[in-house]
Amino acid sequence: MKKYSFLILFSLLCSSPLLAQVLDVESFSHKITEMPQAILLDVRTAGEFGGGHLPNARNIDFRSASFAQDIEKLDKRQPVLIYCLSGGRSAQAAELMRAKGFQVTEMKGGYLKWTTKMLPLEGVPAVKHDAAWNLSEFEKLTKDSDAVVVDFYAKWCAPCLKMMPMVDKLAGEYQGKVSVIKVEADGNQAILQASGIDEIPSFLVYRKGKLIQKTSGFREEPKLKELFDQATGTIQ
Repeated sequence: MKKYSFLILFSLLCSSPLLAQVLDVESFSHKITEMPQAILLDVRTAGEFGGGHLPNARNIDFRSASFAQDIEKLDKRQPVLIYCLSGGRSAQAAELMRAKGFQVTEMKGGYLKWTTKMLPLEGVPAVKHDAAWNLSEFEKLTKDSDAVVVDFYAKWCAPCLKMMPMVDKLAGEYQGKVSVIKVEADGNQAILQASGIDEIPSFLVYRKGKLIQKTSGFREEPKLKELFDQATGTIQ
């Protein structure tokens, strides 16, 4: 009897709207669509918010001294969908809000992960896009060069921009050994589709015309260097 009582209690807790929830980007995106009445809350700084945010999000800076007072102005009857840059601040904000009686769902990976999935954004400053690649020219370069590293990026993608100086540095160090091709996601959909790219940043590594590595996500410089070494055959 006690065993069944425990199972019933566990089931009720799991179905409770107040139970902590952390969703991946795709599930979070579906939740936004399914719950138009929810408050979409960005807890980054105003400066971060001004560089781009999820459509229809409102901004309350978690680090501001008035955060606790500001959230009290929100309607606790409305569910809250919350995110920050990578998930740290939103986790802390969600914990505080749940303690105050809010129903909160967090987005795992935050804005960084959202941008890598090429999902809709709002408020991104206008930028001049790089010239689009011709698919046949792109394929010729990857086949004719002995060692190639292809960097798929976007100017609104935070991790892409963070890695750009590291990629440029390595391109200089491996000049004459590795050809670096930068492909901006916007305007090069044909190449992304042909290469099977559905997330940015992504990297393709070719050696003697053969694709030997495909990877996605943010990489620190030592991990980026491994891609260049793979292209030259220094490491397998």
